[in-house]
Amino acid sequence: MLDEKGFRNFFLFYEDEPQQRTAVEILRQLILEDAPHLLEPDSPWVQKYREEAPPAPKPHGCLVTSDLMSRLTGFDAESFGEDFCDDFNQMLEATGFDQDVDAFRMLMANLMHESGNFVYMKEIDPGYYLEGRSDLGNTQPGDGPRFRGCGPLQVTGRTHHTRFQKWLKAERGIWAPEITTIGTDWTADHYPFQIAISWIQGANLLRVCQQDGFDACCKRINGGWNGIEDRRAKYEICKREIN
Repeated sequence: MLDEKGFRNFFLFYEDEPQQRTAVEILRQLILEDAPHLLEPDSPWVQKYREEAPPAPKPHGCLVTSDLMSRLTGFDAESFGEDFCDDFNQMLEATGFDQDVDAFRMLMANLMHESGNFVYMKEIDPGYYLEGRSDLGNTQPGDGPRFRGCGPLQVTGRTHHTRFQKWLKAERGIWAPEITTIGTDWTADHYPFQIAISWIQGANLLRVCQQDGFDACCKRINGGWNGIEDRRAKYEICKREIN
């Protein structure tokens, strides 16, 4: 018999796959036969399941606010809504950048450069050059445009999107099929920063910032020295505005 955790995982890892839909229908039929009242809207478990989830705890330490974004970019604070700031903060907390102010400045400066002060959150190129890139997990027709650069770090490929989709379900309890069915056009509007968590962690970017400094951070993100003067100029802005 499944224990509590095993039973919960039944639903935690639900991904709407054919065999899972069949299994859920079997479960529904068994309940209809033996305990139909459990499927009624007023059943206690149904009411509890439909309750609005409590808000996620706000990150501590370094914090992105609309006011900070305005001072950094020169755009109106209203340009950076609550969802934008919350997603940014969730990424900082998950990667540890919320606990080191100078590493946060380094990352912020690079994100400002890569996105033109957060104007370009989706790759401008349509992404056909990524079609068939099996090293990025692009194995299905249309994957190139579907998973072109996403967010200010330009995360690409089905592999990264699928990994993030599973992480979001496991860590946040949010199942978002649009991450893989629509791809960048949806994810860049909803999770432009959190999509980069696995890349940031895999690249050991926090350690690079802390041990090797700003130029090493730039090279790890860019792979070279493109735009290095602008990155350095934005780093100076970040050092002035982020305390």
